[in-house]
Amino acid sequence: MTTTAMASTTTQSITRTMSVAVVFTLFVAVAFGFGLYLFALIVPVMRHSLGFEYTAIGIVTGGAQTAYLIAALVCPRLVKRFGEGQVTVGAVAAAALLLLFFAGVQSVLSVGLVLAGLGATAAFMMVPTVGAISETVPFCYRSRVNGLVSSGTAYGQFANGMLVTWLLPRHSWQWIWIVAGSTSLAIALGGLLALRRFAPQVFVRKAPQRAESRRPSGSRWHLVTRSNLTVWTLLALSGMACGPWQNYLSSFLVDEQAHSLETIGQVWSIIGVVGLFSGFAAGMAADKAGVRIALALSYAALAGSGLLIAFHTAVWQLRAAALCFGLSFYAIYGLIPAYISKTVDPRSATTVFAVANVFLGLGTTLGNVTGGSFPGWLGSLKAGYITASALACVGMVLTTVLRDERRVGS
Repeated sequence: MTTTAMASTTTQSITRTMSVAVVFTLFVAVAFGFGLYLFALIVPVMRHSLGFEYTAIGIVTGGAQTAYLIAALVCPRLVKRFGEGQVTVGAVAAAALLLLFFAGVQSVLSVGLVLAGLGATAAFMMVPTVGAISETVPFCYRSRVNGLVSSGTAYGQFANGMLVTWLLPRHSWQWIWIVAGSTSLAIALGGLLALRRFAPQVFVRKAPQRAESRRPSGSRWHLVTRSNLTVWTLLALSGMACGPWQNYLSSFLVDEQAHSLETIGQVWSIIGVVGLFSGFAAGMAADKAGVRIALALSYAALAGSGLLIAFHTAVWQLRAAALCFGLSFYAIYGLIPAYISKTVDPRSATTVFAVANVFLGLGTTLGNVTGGSFPGWLGSLKAGYITASALACVGMVLTTVLRDERRVGS
């Protein structure tokens, strides 16, 4: 191969990597930032307008989580039939339409149906990304690409804040959904064109339908390896620790620690700003030093954040906790997919990651239910943050069981 040909191949590889990273990051911003977190931001206004209670909010958000779990289980079969590109782009386009439908909801039932649809589209968008990145991104860049993609949620949340601040004082809440949906449609179209141009292999089916139907059902058990079981357990632990950490933070700081809403807003702002770059930074460190080391450090930061919240005596400790959580949260959810993309062949990566998302969902649900029970059991939410710290320590220990992905990929 001539020097010119090698340079051309390298340029194409870099262009493809950058395109995949940017497109999937924007897709995550749509599916999670707009799709699942925008509702939580404007639900007080919608609740006042539509007249539903807080109990209904818990039911509809629980329905979205259930839809996510079901879609995660179904997604690998759809990917094998249609390819990662079709499923991912289709999910983002469907999410955009659902966001537009949100502008016309008139009842709790319609809100629940739209949220359930958004939960499903989030899974259909997220699960295929690991296989697509395995196929299109060189081994040495996969951690940072997965890390950047995981930070897509932070970009979406940042856009949510700007959108609500700009529109809500001047227009009704319906306009927020219209703008979010229209923007998401444009992102879906732009992403489709970019992937077709720079990464067409993501639109290739993994196996013909007939060959897939002849595969014995027991062959899936070859995916149940020690490494995969460890990864699934890590995601379950992450959900158990991070879910209640976020959900009960404001309640703990206001009801039990008497902090002001201004202080709590600062804490959340720090988490959001750090999340804009923490996933990518952790990915760069993982590509250099290995996923296991970066993941262990992330769990250490998560453990520290829980202890700082539980035993803080000054505001600076809350800010330090927010910094540690922002560094760990987005890193963990980028490093684990990166590890899968580096240790599992692309044909199986989607299935492995789908099961991982189910473990994550179950862990998050268990963590939220248990965390909400601590006040009744022990009289305080502090125990929830101590438990989250302990779970993070368990995760840090489990990372030592993982194989060195650099040897697997070499």
